[in-house]
Amino acid sequence: MRDTTKDLLIAIAGGAFDQHERVLEILKSAFAGQDGIVDPPSSVTRLTVEGVIRDAEAGDLLTAETRKDPAPPGETSEGDIVGCLFTKVEEDADGPLLYAYHLAVDPAYQGHGIGHRLFDTVTALAAARQIRRLQIMSRIELKELHAFFTGMGFRQVGTFTHDGYEQPTSLRFEKQL
Repeated sequence: MRDTTKDLLIAIAGGAFDQHERVLEILKSAFAGQDGIVDPPSSVTRLTVEGVIRDAEAGDLLTAETRKDPAPPGETSEGDIVGCLFTKVEEDADGPLLYAYHLAVDPAYQGHGIGHRLFDTVTALAAARQIRRLQIMSRIELKELHAFFTGMGFRQVGTFTHDGYEQPTSLRFEKQL
């Protein structure tokens, strides 16, 4: 794996963020490989720009952006958004947790450590908010993704069954901070 993350900016999209269409494009292209594999199909297949905006407003949208040229001190250089991850604070019987979802990296940039950098930032975000647990879900069929999560210290803590299904369709992973 070649690490290209040193020139990567991980940011939380704020009120002036105007790249929701690019985020949707990344989500659609990254999740396209699941077509015909996961059942039921991912909700990303039905996601719209408006849905991206709603999800970003309901929690945090983290973006991974390449930096093409060094910027002068105090300025930013334009780059391309190549990855994203959404989060929201939830609460269960064990207290608050930061739920991460829709991890996506542009297929041209996958395998270069961007997903790890996004999760490193989510971990720091949770710690800053004094939240001691991260959770994410993954479809049962996506064993390679399960290995990615367990490699980052997540462990399976449960399952989820979509409406209309008798057997679990997703695995719930959790990481204690």
